Amino acid sequence: MLFSACDSVLDVTPKQSIDSREALESPEAIQAAINSVYAYLRQTSQYGRDLVAIPELLADNTEHTNNPTALYGQYRNQPGAHMGIWGSSYAAINEINNILHVLEEPPVGVSEEFEETIAGQAYFLRALYYHNLSRIYGYDPKSRIDEVDYGSVPLLVEPVLGTDQVTYPSRADIEQIYELIYDDLEMAFNLLEGKTVDGSDPEYYGSAAAAASLFSRVALYNEDFERVITEADKALELSGGRFMGHDNYIAGWRQMKLPESIFEVVFHLGDHSNPVNESLRVTFTSRQTLSSTSFSNRGNVVVGDELYELYPADDVRRGLFMNGLGRNANRTEITKFLSRSAINHDNVPVIRVSEVYLNRAEAYARSGMDEQARQDVNRIRERAGLNPVPETLSGQGLIDEILLQRRLELAFEGHRFFDLKRLGMDIIKPIGDVRFDEYRILAPIPYSEVERNGNLQQNFGY
Repeated sequence: MLFSACDSVLDVTPKQSIDSREALESPEAIQAAINSVYAYLRQTSQYGRDLVAIPELLADNTEHTNNPTALYGQYRNQPGAHMGIWGSSYAAINEINNILHVLEEPPVGVSEEFEETIAGQAYFLRALYYHNLSRIYGYDPKSRIDEVDYGSVPLLVEPVLGTDQVTYPSRADIEQIYELIYDDLEMAFNLLEGKTVDGSDPEYYGSAAAAASLFSRVALYNEDFERVITEADKALELSGGRFMGHDNYIAGWRQMKLPESIFEVVFHLGDHSNPVNESLRVTFTSRQTLSSTSFSNRGNVVVGDELYELYPADDVRRGLFMNGLGRNANRTEITKFLSRSAINHDNVPVIRVSEVYLNRAEAYARSGMDEQARQDVNRIRERAGLNPVPETLSGQGLIDEILLQRRLELAFEGHRFFDLKRLGMDIIKPIGDVRFDEYRILAPIPYSEVERNGNLQQNFGY
């Protein structure tokens, strides 16, 4: 779990990889090490598929064709069928910890600006990995079942270079995890503010805007609404100009890089471990490209009727839906991931401007700042071609509208299950509901980890 190896250091950003056991004695080795951390995000269990597709399957946005049966257990919320990012996440975290340890006393040749830029990215990435771990394997800060809340995930911040250094920690409290995430994102923003990691592809790397944007998400889960607003303000000041307009919304989703991405996972040819069977294009659509006329591969995760019917007839976002081909001819498919970069290699937006507006809108509404909340949600509605909400809409009705627009805008981007979970809501599905107090809400900790670590308590029900 703790080590990742690669045969060579590849000189193609951001693809470089280096064994975390290697001494990081030069800027080139440190750069390769941080890019190895980015590389974990491309794994199928991470943003290569599962962190995008499975939250939709576990919730109420999808239907499953059962042809083939891949991910069918997640659609039916079967016991143990969940997300599984434990091993890859802790391997990445260990590499981050090694990088940060080396930067405490930088080797010769490492400039102060380089040190700060690398450290800022490392803190941003560690916060991202820990937040994803915490929301999969544990409850969220404000929605939990106390009698079966066994904590979040183990908190590891020291580097491990050999088996003799392995420790066996118990699960940290969710408050401890969020304290680390807050600290990491504050460090990331401060170190990266005013710096550009890559002028041509800044979306592929941690940045001050990415740190503030992720902070607005994390603070929303923590119901720290004042902090949501503060961080969203910073993020939008740095990146709000990327917000896609009505006329170029669909075209934006056809580009290699989504124009309003603040941070996205990039895929080059050969990056995906099994693109034939496990890419998002294969999972969500029966087409190979937008203009395909014959059925291609799977397309077994399609748009649920309930979700589709929530979009008004004149909503521009309907343009992202198409009927499938072949056996999917009567199914509605999403085309957000349809060979934009190359066939089966779509970049994945992790954080984009629209989410930040919706984070802030919800924070405003839950703080009683209805006018500001209406302005933010109307930005999303009017871009979609819809009328603004009435000026009289306030309170819970306004919150409900924001959550609806969040569902419609971020559909098939991996948010729906987590939004229901952070709010303590049941999942209502035609095939059977899942109550929030059921064990199926949490993912099982890998059996091998529980067997090796006697201090690690399994989630209830498993």
